[in-house]
Amino acid sequence: MNKVRFVKDIRIVKEDKEPDLMAIKAKGVAQLKRLIAPVLVAREYDTIPEDGIYELDFILDETGEEMANVELEVDVVFRVKAMPDWVKGVKINASENSDIELLN
Repeated sequence: MNKVRFVKDIRIVKEDKEPDLMAIKAKGVAQLKRLIAPVLVAREYDTIPEDGIYELDFILDETGEEMANVELEVDVVFRVKAMPDWVKGVKINASENSDIELLN
């Protein structure tokens, strides 16, 4: 699993028309050696975290095609319907940093 190098920005967007639907938007910097697509992968929880933080990994999904070694900004939108009631915020993990955005 190749993680994005740095998380630069996280935004949580809620729609007034659909209060149980939200979008988690993340931007980061990735070092690419293959054609890829950035994705957020939700962690699975057997027990509810005490801090109420829902974690996602910011990773790169490789296509297998070779290309030159490049560093570029990537972004992704992760849509969530019916986030668990215990969630107080979202943490996005990259390979060299992480960031937290609290829900309003």
